[in-house]
Amino acid sequence: MTDKTLKIAGIVLGLAAFLAAGILIFGLYAGDGNLTGSSPQGTVSPGSETADTSRFPATVSGLALAGADSGPQAIAMISQLHGTDIQIKQGYIINYAGDRGQVTVWISESGSEDEAKQLFDIMDQKIIAAQQPSGQSQGPPFTDRRTMEKNGVDVAAVKGMGMENYYYWIGSKVYWIAAEGVDPVKALEEIMEAF
Repeated sequence: MTDKTLKIAGIVLGLAAFLAAGILIFGLYAGDGNLTGSSPQGTVSPGSETADTSRFPATVSGLALAGADSGPQAIAMISQLHGTDIQIKQGYIINYAGDRGQVTVWISESGSEDEAKQLFDIMDQKIIAAQQPSGQSQGPPFTDRRTMEKNGVDVAAVKGMGMENYYYWIGSKVYWIAAEGVDPVKALEEIMEAF
């Protein structure tokens, strides 16, 4: 492997660990649907299915597609990070990385639009509740919750783990986007157009 490949792999693994810690603490999750297939592009974790990366943009905010996980392993990871056995049909974790930063997209597909909205609402309420003063010496991992409208969709945004994070639902899918080192709004807009 080249030094650049090793660096990208380290960034992706580091981001996954940071996101996992925050998600585990506050029961956050994500994933996607109907993108299973095979493609020579991208990389996947051992034991996961190859995500059809031809359906994902090759770059986001100038960062290259570094990998995509899907299938039963991604669903299990999403359920574990959510802190309970959530009922989703499919899950995806898509990573973009480069010298300037990283972007991770978590997508989950529920059985219906109502189920997706319910999962989004649970996640959002946990984030809101975690931002309330609790007398703890450490602050919450996500702060500065705010909302915005993008492409006709209400998007929630938080800061945390050194990244700008956006989450929203469209139809039966819930999305979580974490961006570091790039214009986060531009990354959000590119992802919303692509997915």
